[in-house]
Amino acid sequence: MQNPSGHQPATAAPAATPSKGKSSAQNPSGGHHTATPAPSGTPSKGKSAAAQAAAAGQGSSSHHHHSAGAGVDAAATTLKRKRGVFQKDLQHMMYGFGDDPNPLPETVALVEDIVVEYVTDLVHKAQNVASKRGKLLTEDFLYLIRKDLRKLHRATELLSMNEELKQARKAFDVDEETLATTNV
Repeated sequence: MQNPSGHQPATAAPAATPSKGKSSAQNPSGGHHTATPAPSGTPSKGKSAAAQAAAAGQGSSSHHHHSAGAGVDAAATTLKRKRGVFQKDLQHMMYGFGDDPNPLPETVALVEDIVVEYVTDLVHKAQNVASKRGKLLTEDFLYLIRKDLRKLHRATELLSMNEELKQARKAFDVDEETLATTNV
């Protein structure tokens, strides 16, 4: 950091030199790449562990998984996820929500990590809910998001729209078949 005169202070450490004694402003926990998950595996105040890590200036990487089950961590470390799969879609969505038409690749990668972590966590929770029944159903996801009315209403809206589209396709296929048989 420069002072008003434009000169670097003499006591500043070089940026490339890692220091064991980080100040509390840089990393309040004092640890390297640590993010403390909220109790019961739910992110605090609506932020995922990756978002909390990013807000603390720690960044995000694919080898950090914060979940309640130790077996999930073991499975997640053995299966590497292909990064950048959702990059184009996320860029378009970010632009639609007011970001730059070409957002920084680091930003897109962070949003992708957050989204994948959220969806993975939601699927694992849905599997736990469905384990008694033995079959994963759409209702398991609706049950998990029941307290977030915005998500619940949007999900039910998308499900009903999907059902309407299925019915329309089915009616269109039936109409095509009758036209094909009558025109022969």
